[in-house]
Amino acid sequence: MYEAKKEMFNNINQTIIASIVGIRFETLNRIINQKQTTNKTTAYCIVKAIDPNAEIEEYFKRNGE
Repeated sequence: MYEAKKEMFNNINQTIIASIVGIRFETLNRIINQKQTTNKTTAYCIVKAIDPNAEIEEYFKRNGE
């Protein structure tokens, strides 16, 4: 599972990103505020919605499984 690096999400519009990714605003907010982890696919979609050239590791850290 992937946990957000909270500091990387300071200047994004969560409503727009949630809409692009296809998740609820509340879900994205919980992910960003580290109250919920996410799978690799969702983490990838969030990152690519923010910056198509970014990598998952820039915005998320992987938790051991």
